[in-house]
Amino acid sequence: MITIVLAQVLSQRPSRSVTYALAFFLGSLGTAAFAAEQPAELGAGALTPEQIYVRSVRAMKAEPQPPFVTFRESVVGRNFRVACVKAGIDVTLHHGDASAAFDVWFRTSDGSALSRPVDTPSASPCPATLLVPLGSAVSSLGIPQPGQSPAAAPATAPPDSAIGPPIIGAVHVDAARYYHIDLAGMERLGASDAYHLKLRALRDPQTHPLTDLFIDPQTFLVREARGEVSGHYVLASGRLAGIVDFNRFGGYWLVEREHFDIAANALFVHARMTITLDGSNFATPSELPGIAFPTPQPTASPKAAPSPIG
Repeated sequence: MITIVLAQVLSQRPSRSVTYALAFFLGSLGTAAFAAEQPAELGAGALTPEQIYVRSVRAMKAEPQPPFVTFRESVVGRNFRVACVKAGIDVTLHHGDASAAFDVWFRTSDGSALSRPVDTPSASPCPATLLVPLGSAVSSLGIPQPGQSPAAAPATAPPDSAIGPPIIGAVHVDAARYYHIDLAGMERLGASDAYHLKLRALRDPQTHPLTDLFIDPQTFLVREARGEVSGHYVLASGRLAGIVDFNRFGGYWLVEREHFDIAANALFVHARMTITLDGSNFATPSELPGIAFPTPQPTASPKAAPSPIG
């Protein structure tokens, strides 16, 4: 991912790389294979970090999913420009402060989204969103799915039935297989306390970038997830750090805010970018009359040559 960012910085055309980098990072935050041991019945004593983790995964998996989400997305930050174009949302490097706002319609079943700039309500929507409320559009990027084995999975990995289907709208990370987990303690997050879990990838931190989870001690839902990836190369280096915050809207546990810090250095090119995405006016309707999501068009295949007549 950082390689893509750096390659685009070197070529002075970073627009697509930023969008892809954010998508990959969110996918990594949003899903992972279920691999932890099922704990025995918990006693009255303090919970271990692994027990808090497993309870959190169970709570996130139990959350219902709305068929549609509509919201307003506010984008602010530095050193970028964002535009709604025919192919999607285009993010490019540009010196100075930046801001934009979009009205977004999101479909849970396949992660399709439509965004329309608030300042041009007559414009046609573009088929994308930067703030993904449920994570479905990026849930499978770079993460082992049911029926697949990770490259360095231990020989004692559980059967596929223990992994379960992909989860939409949850931080689905339950992986002693991938992380060493410590409890940093109870910390104040907003108006209440939360368990603060520190995570360290056992292998392949680029694919498993989570570093911190803040978990509600009553519901065990993840309130905030943090992660980071970085890369160092002969002529270049890069870093992407992100924070994802969750909140309750209309009975559903949704992503409310995302913040990213992006840095890339290559020869004489130094790029620094911060992007904060805030969602507001959330609604979860059962249908969206009058809104038509674009239908993916199949790629044309060459016609088979006619068989010779013998």
